[in-house]
Amino acid sequence: MNARMAGWLGLADDTCDLNLHDLLPRPVRIYYETHLRPLLLVEGALDEVSVDFLRGDGTRFGTYMNASADIIDGQVERIRMAVFRHDARKSFEEELIARRRESDVFKVLVASSPQAVISVDDGMIVRTWNTAATNLFGYAADTLIGEPVGSVLLSTDTRGTFATSLARAMTGEVVREETVRIHRDGHPIAVEASMAAVHDELGQVFGVVMTYTNISQRKTAEAEARNLLLELNHRAKNVLSIVQVIARQTGRLHDGPDFHAMLSQRLASLISNQESLVHKDGRNADLAQLVRAQFSHLVDPLAPTLTFNGPDLLLSREASQAIGMAIFELVTNAVKYGALSQPAGRVSLLWTVSDGLESDTRHGLAGRGRTGRHGAQTSGLWIPSHGADPRERNRRPNYTRVR
Repeated sequence: MNARMAGWLGLADDTCDLNLHDLLPRPVRIYYETHLRPLLLVEGALDEVSVDFLRGDGTRFGTYMNASADIIDGQVERIRMAVFRHDARKSFEEELIARRRESDVFKVLVASSPQAVISVDDGMIVRTWNTAATNLFGYAADTLIGEPVGSVLLSTDTRGTFATSLARAMTGEVVREETVRIHRDGHPIAVEASMAAVHDELGQVFGVVMTYTNISQRKTAEAEARNLLLELNHRAKNVLSIVQVIARQTGRLHDGPDFHAMLSQRLASLISNQESLVHKDGRNADLAQLVRAQFSHLVDPLAPTLTFNGPDLLLSREASQAIGMAIFELVTNAVKYGALSQPAGRVSLLWTVSDGLESDTRHGLAGRGRTGRHGAQTSGLWIPSHGADPRERNRRPNYTRVR
């Protein structure tokens, strides 16, 4: 034993009366007799075997050693050992194990990620392609790993921007952008892309990791929201135009308190038309619901003096506004001067459906009347309408007669 070994074990330099067993912890002695000694007898040498020695204070000292033995008549006569401290090697092994574990965790994270994850080396060859990438783009991993990433996913329009983004990522920038990639079957997919360079221990770039998130539904929702805003703006302008017309017409016939009362009632009628549209799909109004709403401004639509009857019908937006206002004016006249101004008065509102009537499609109405002593009198309003089934809306319209 040289002075360095003695110093490692905390022993005096002149220690020479100790045998090998005295320097080994009990479990290691057993291991030596059952494994290492037989191996020396057979092979005559040991290479890089991990062995703990026993320090003078009773603690263990980790080493790895090389050994060779002199064998005479089948017996080990002498063993020469070169012993190396285990600290540096053990630290290296622990770091290696830790990195392997981190690598395994990373692989699990990539494999289970809901985002498409693709990694390429510095030659832009695909090295990683997870399950989410297969689900998003339609390519199996084994068909693309080892292939250039530029051979798939890119359209002619996006190759230039892809190269620019890739160059930015290679400089260390994390690039995030919304773009389009091509599915295996050829259809475009709106995606949110992220690119980041991967560095080795020396700080050199050896690849790029790309992640993709499908934003097609978000893009569709944004487009629908824009269309709804445009539609809302259009309808608001239409309603304001109608309000202006109502105000002018009311002002011609009424003034003072009567003007305010009549204008309020007519605006309430207009609001009822809008509510009837909203209760459906915003494009059509249910005729029965519209009738009850217009009567409710002046009388109880459930009163026994009122009768409403007809098939289920949907009116277009233009027709519902015109008919709603017309019904309101008729109800107003009935309450002030007609049947509903009398205790025993009754009103019946009936509608039927007829085919083939010539109509004024600009207003969604057709008139059929007769001439009386006091001028033209309407015997009924004919309204282009559809059945309640939405599938019937694309068919040639029937005509509804309201009497």
